[in-house]
Amino acid sequence: MKGPKITVIGAGSFFFGRPIVHKMATSEIMAGGTLALVDTNPKVLKTMMRLARRIFAATRCGVKVIGSTDRSEVLKDSDFVVLTFSYRNAHYRGLDTQIAARHGIRMCSSDTIGPGGIFRALREVPHAVAMARDAQRLAPGAWVINFVNPTTVLGMALRRYAPEARSFALCDGLHEPYVTLKHLKSVGILPEEATRVPPDVQARLDLVITGVNHFTWLLRFTYDGKDMVPAVVRNLKELVRAEAAAPGAHSKGRYNAAYTYELYKVFGYVNRCIGHTKEYVPYFQGYGVQPVQPEPIALFDAEGRQREMDKRWAETTQYATGQLSARQFLEKVHNDHATDIIESMWGNLGKAFYINTANNGAVPNMPADAFLELRCDVDMKGPRPQPACDMPRGILGLQHQILDTHELTAEAAMTGDRDLLLRAMLTDPICNNIEDARACIADLLEAERDVLPSFWHPRRPGRRG
Repeated sequence: MKGPKITVIGAGSFFFGRPIVHKMATSEIMAGGTLALVDTNPKVLKTMMRLARRIFAATRCGVKVIGSTDRSEVLKDSDFVVLTFSYRNAHYRGLDTQIAARHGIRMCSSDTIGPGGIFRALREVPHAVAMARDAQRLAPGAWVINFVNPTTVLGMALRRYAPEARSFALCDGLHEPYVTLKHLKSVGILPEEATRVPPDVQARLDLVITGVNHFTWLLRFTYDGKDMVPAVVRNLKELVRAEAAAPGAHSKGRYNAAYTYELYKVFGYVNRCIGHTKEYVPYFQGYGVQPVQPEPIALFDAEGRQREMDKRWAETTQYATGQLSARQFLEKVHNDHATDIIESMWGNLGKAFYINTANNGAVPNMPADAFLELRCDVDMKGPRPQPACDMPRGILGLQHQILDTHELTAEAAMTGDRDLLLRAMLTDPICNNIEDARACIADLLEAERDVLPSFWHPRRPGRRG
């Protein structure tokens, strides 16, 4: 079977650019396919095309490489269109972080909730919708896979504003089989060296993790009918003790065990995405009279992130030019969540993956159209969520609040409606002051004037220039 045509919009992606080259170079299912690379930066595009051709030649996989700065030139006949674009990602997330902090709102990631998530959506949603509409027009059978944050907002926007395009959204946080392997290893069901879940083990396992992206929870974990959550909590307590001596420096990783345990004590369930979830709730913002334990969340370090991205790009360039060998690339670079899903869909491998899509009854006490991260069966017909369970009270209310925030954000991003934007900011769980919200919006709109759609800054009648 000939491999698929995969069009990647944002070829220089920090997360996806190298993994898709690796997957197409090493997968028998992808052999003989086409990789179409799109990037608005000609130098980035040239480097990624050079890299892909070197690696494909080394593996003799027969994959064709094409590229363009204009997506309309390469979209035709695509089987998959992966959205993985961003513009000066670290810079604008840092700007969002610092401006929001001046108005009393702390963010450790600044790309999915709070002012950072909202304004990243304002920057990205119109582009994503235009890309999906182009894909539907030029490659009507293609699956459009969003791999850009805020995952839920963009996923919702594609379904609402590009409904003819077949689409779903991904986040790399719940990558199978590694999520299941991690849980089984943590309680001693599988040894540390295990790389796959044996069918007989899978048949005895009942593992349910779900929620809005970046706000997912371990709702059930049994093996042979025995509840394994107490063992998970015991391990968590050990991590809290160890973490006290070495909390970590990275904002998304700092004191994560402690924050997870605090939320467990409140809700009775273990959070599975605490690096993001801790900025989805108001409890660790630093409000109130008593000091936050263990501390208010650390602010996103944009400069550190940029250094990390620059280092990765320098390495990518070395692979492309031959300073680092194809053998080193194939040994060091790995596949990712999106590449594994595409391979499984095209090859009809019958694997299950966590995908952001409509609930459709998987969580019975949430609406059918609730856009959730769910374990799904998936093939070329698309994702079909596996049955989960009811969302527990308390967490359920927060899920609805976050979904409302994301829905309002998507609509504001497409319409330029400032009333909707304010409503989104004040529905958001970490903004608790109307005047702070208004001031934060005003400052962010002005600071990001050059990268926001023009409808956010309409010309006044009679104004020149």
